[in-house]
Amino acid sequence: MFFPISRPEDFVLVEELPSAELSKHWKDSGLTPGTPFLEGGLLGDVTLVEWGCRNEWYEGRLQEDPIRIETSRYLNSKITQLDFRKHHSPLPAKVITSEEHLFAELEETKLPIVLKSEFGLAGRNHIIFKSPSDSWKMSQVNKKLFGFPIVAESWVGEERFFDFSTLWDVLDGEFFYLTSTAMLIDKEGVFRGIRIAGTDLPHSAHFLPPVMDLVRDTKGLVPKEYSGPCAIDGFLYREEGRTQIQPVSEFNFRYSIGRILWEIRKKRNAGKDTVSGILILPYPKQGSLEEWSTLNRLEKELGVSLILLTPVRDLSGKPYQNTVLYFETTEEKEPSVVESIWLSWMA
Repeated sequence: MFFPISRPEDFVLVEELPSAELSKHWKDSGLTPGTPFLEGGLLGDVTLVEWGCRNEWYEGRLQEDPIRIETSRYLNSKITQLDFRKHHSPLPAKVITSEEHLFAELEETKLPIVLKSEFGLAGRNHIIFKSPSDSWKMSQVNKKLFGFPIVAESWVGEERFFDFSTLWDVLDGEFFYLTSTAMLIDKEGVFRGIRIAGTDLPHSAHFLPPVMDLVRDTKGLVPKEYSGPCAIDGFLYREEGRTQIQPVSEFNFRYSIGRILWEIRKKRNAGKDTVSGILILPYPKQGSLEEWSTLNRLEKELGVSLILLTPVRDLSGKPYQNTVLYFETTEEKEPSVVESIWLSWMA
């Protein structure tokens, strides 16, 4: 994922070298990928940029840094973040410490609720309890949430209608606002993609002020040891006919997909009338995919620009579970473009 946002003078550490076809695709698309190298192939001092902030560079290799790992766990823990979002979340949430505690909570609390793992990505590590008949899902806690402690929060999935993420740079405990993105979330709450428009997002005038208040009150809780990107995810939902704002569902102190999109859009010099987006596309279960002919056909049929940000398969030909695809289109065409890409990819 760092190749598309890297500069020609950068070195990108990889477990497997990108194919010549993919490298040419990036260059033909106006990107300037750096030089790939395998671990042990680069000696000397470097400025390390990584997805999170957990390692140090020592004698040509990544080494886990205990202090950075502890800071990362503190910042990205949904349990820690309950303190960050105190007084700023309209939805009640609490920490569940054991199976007995969870049984008691399910008996006493008003359903539906969602259970979230302390650490998880892209809406995948959660379990939704909509009614008492969902009690069978208790067996999934260790498998999907990796055990206790977990976070239990009121679930408004049926009334949730707009997901957003605000992007920030953090330096010496100070937050610097970059932009806002709209997230594409399916009915089960799973992240499917993200988009940025040249104009303000719908509802931004409503959700940005409470997010700014949240950031102001969070300032003293973020260790000054952390410098880097942050994405604050939130959403809008309806309650008794009124629009409510959840300014934060979680903080992501790392390079989020939204930050990657923002960096690529900047590299591409996308204009004000251009919508840029990223889709997370699963490899189709029924048969093989001809990715290059599919991309060429979609670009011609839809009149859009498409860039593969990650390979569809490894060098041995084995498909990866998901592929990340960047697209550019117009505001009017975006819904049909996203639908067409999804249907063609999964056909």
